[in-house]
Amino acid sequence: MDNNKLTKELIEKCEKTKKGATKKQKPLTNDDIMKYEIASELGLIDKVSERGWSGLTAKEAGRIGGMLTSRKKKMKKMMEDKNKEDESV
Repeated sequence: MDNNKLTKELIEKCEKTKKGATKKQKPLTNDDIMKYEIASELGLIDKVSERGWSGLTAKEAGRIGGMLTSRKKKMKKMMEDKNKEDESV
């Protein structure tokens, strides 16, 4: 739970300092939250909070995207495995 609190604080910090913050804020999706978590793990959260997502290099953004994709695949596989277990019982 402490990790969730930390993630929420980082997201709020980034959202407040984001360029064009006067625009209407859209609700964050699960993918957005995972992006912030990955950026934090890679040590890029300060860069995101200062410059926004467009301030990342292509290599940094690609790394985040690749990790996001692999995590989504793992989650999907875990859900499928769980559903198979539930059906077999």
